[in-house]
Amino acid sequence: MMNDSLFWLLLILRYMHILGAISLMGGAIFMRFALRPVVVGLAPETKASVHDQVRSRWAKIVMLATALLLVSGLFNLGLASRYRYDPVFGMPYNAVAGIKFLLALPIFFIAATLSGRSNLAKRMQENAEWWMNLNLTLALVMVLIGGVLKFVPRQPKGQDPPPAAIAMSFDQNAIQKLPFHAYGE
Repeated sequence: MMNDSLFWLLLILRYMHILGAISLMGGAIFMRFALRPVVVGLAPETKASVHDQVRSRWAKIVMLATALLLVSGLFNLGLASRYRYDPVFGMPYNAVAGIKFLLALPIFFIAATLSGRSNLAKRMQENAEWWMNLNLTLALVMVLIGGVLKFVPRQPKGQDPPPAAIAMSFDQNAIQKLPFHAYGE
């Protein structure tokens, strides 16, 4: 891997992706399970003050984490075309990576809206616990998919497949039933 001409770019992209994911998901876990239960029990004026102060700070982190994830994720999707991948649970690698990317979009939207000031944000904040639970569920699914994708066997394009793959392909073709009868059948 270190002999890859793109090693430093790949390393920076990996760190950007990890830091963005840690910030967005870790912050959401903290907000949902540590901060929210405390804020709910506060006096209304204190609750409003704490909410506004946290929201304004958290919104900046959401924007930065989303930017890190989008930039690194799009670059990684583009760089993935350098490889041939084994199927993932019977599906093409790119399809599973595409599902992961599509899951990111509602996660970004929910996080940004919950930290926003618009009328939609205020309506979602009234039911913040439900939206936080949904966002964390989507994020967990996305992390699990990403974990699987990291271990999918891959081979740089332009290299011949290993001999075992060629032999397996030949064996599969050899055992297929022929559309005609062989002599003596």
